[in-house]
Amino acid sequence: MYFKISNTAEIRVMEREANALFKYPNLYSPQILINGLNEVSIPIITMEETDIVSLAIWGLLPSNYKDDWELFQSLTNTLNIHIDTLNSDLWYVDAIYERRCLIPVTGFFMSVLRNGEIFPHYIGAKNEGLLYLAGIYTVLEDGFITCALLTGPLDEHLGEYQNLVNFMPIIINEQNKAAWLEQDTNSNRTKEILNAPYNIQLEAKPIAKGLFNQGITYNSMLKPYEYTEH
Repeated sequence: MYFKISNTAEIRVMEREANALFKYPNLYSPQILINGLNEVSIPIITMEETDIVSLAIWGLLPSNYKDDWELFQSLTNTLNIHIDTLNSDLWYVDAIYERRCLIPVTGFFMSVLRNGEIFPHYIGAKNEGLLYLAGIYTVLEDGFITCALLTGPLDEHLGEYQNLVNFMPIIINEQNKAAWLEQDTNSNRTKEILNAPYNIQLEAKPIAKGLFNQGITYNSMLKPYEYTEH
């Protein structure tokens, strides 16, 4: 469900707020909308390099995978992974203990079904700063990184902006960022971080649905849009 995020932060702003430098700064550019249904790369901070912002292909792949990304995603969508599946024996479960990452974004999107129509909303920090989403990653044999964002229960305060699913991306609180990336963080602490309620103030803005729902990006798409009740 969560396959669209936004990252409008300029590179220097992201480096300052994340306290990490881009590994390949020339490959990053702010994007109003990042659509994970296409093969795209997004910034992440990994357990292996906590002071570096790397670029990862969004959509987790097994480390020994050799076929096309598109083929894998058509069979099992790994753009986002619900934390309930981390108690299973699926192929990616070890990543929650060995390959955690932070995914810095400026916002993500929710949609509500009302009167037979889909109305999208942009969710971002009220102070317009970065949000750090919980993620896991793999490193492929050719050195490329792939990642997935983790989802958990939908916060009741955001329920009025999302009724298509009952889950949302997990936001890592500022005080838990270091522990999330720490190699020595044990399984119990990892679960505590994942289940901790976020303490950042979020703001939900209705945005125009016409072009957004068609997957079209345009410069003013994040501006609040007032719908006429009918």
